[in-house]
Amino acid sequence: MWGMQLDLSLEFSRQSIREVTGYVLVALNQFRYLPLENLRIIRGTKLYEDRYALAVFLNYRKDGNFGLQELGLKNLTGIVSAV
Repeated sequence: MWGMQLDLSLEFSRQSIREVTGYVLVALNQFRYLPLENLRIIRGTKLYEDRYALAVFLNYRKDGNFGLQELGLKNLTGIVSAV
């Protein structure tokens, strides 16, 4: 059941998210691919750690192997910091 919930969550993110006004934080995940295919812009009106509009770190599996290997940001056209 947990795996199915994970798949549903990733499917939601792939289809629904087109714009982020603040920041995107991708951390502590074990999946290989993050499908943010429709994300077009990260505006950065609020930054992670007051510095980053996009932060990606510590994405590995519990067995020590690589977890996240690909960000599906195929339509991302801009990361803008308004701060």
